[in-house]
Amino acid sequence: MDKHTYYVSINQRSKIELFPEQTDSNLIQYEVSVNDKELEELNKVISRFEGKDIESEHIFARPFNESAADGDKQTLKRDTKALFNLIERYGTEDKKINLRSFENKHKD
Repeated sequence: MDKHTYYVSINQRSKIELFPEQTDSNLIQYEVSVNDKELEELNKVISRFEGKDIESEHIFARPFNESAADGDKQTLKRDTKALFNLIERYGTEDKKINLRSFENKHKD
């Protein structure tokens, strides 16, 4: 299967999108090279982030329901780890090195 280059783009409001070319230079963008099956896998993980913008109104939505908020945090953490694992797997070599460095600085 042929591989194609895409860019995983993350904007300031935590919206994650996939583009076939680089877009706004102000966005964080990770270059990946994927075939159709890998693209489907990447899109599936990215779709988990829909509607999960981290904004102040979401913080106040459940001010006294800490267990629900903790569950949301754990889900977001799991989904973020899955996304970055795919970016590392399919990313260009320099992105893999940058992600490893970032991960080593931010280990739990």
